[in-house]
Amino acid sequence: MDNEIFLIEKGWINPLENRDTEGYEPFVYTNDENVAKKFCESNGFWTPDDCWAISYIPGRKMWKYKYSKIKLLQEV
Repeated sequence: MDNEIFLIEKGWINPLENRDTEGYEPFVYTNDENVAKKFCESNGFWTPDDCWAISYIPGRKMWKYKYSKIKLLQEV
């Protein structure tokens, strides 16, 4: 659709920290969901072997990149 984009966020981990051990930050966007999905899947994920806090994430893995569908603001 022309009124949405797919925001790709880059993951980060800090296994030595007790707080703020992992998270995501905006990285890039695309208009094509297939491009976003392929990019994120091709970069893999981290496991509890990489950072202890990932043990508490459902599925026990954290994607290195993830994407979200974002609607574009329309003029009113």
